[in-house]
Amino acid sequence: MRMLSIVKVVLLAGAVALPASFSVAEAKTIKAPPGSCAFAKKFIATNTVCSYDCNPTSQWCSQQLCVNGVLTPLIPCYGSFCSAKCGG
Repeated sequence: MRMLSIVKVVLLAGAVALPASFSVAEAKTIKAPPGSCAFAKKFIATNTVCSYDCNPTSQWCSQQLCVNGVLTPLIPCYGSFCSAKCGG
């Protein structure tokens, strides 16, 4: 009887761990959309302007443009005049 309960516990643990391993494997195989740029573990669509490296004290942010997989720096922006945050 004791051996049977140990086997049940092992099988239950394996059944719980199996879906978790599939989700980790699927997360590693995510492909980037064509022409997108990678920024901080997220993808930015091509021809998108976004702001990053914002200073909360001065409210100035840097901006960049994603063009065919290459991030190009643009002029800085101030406060509410900035585009959406990159990857956010």
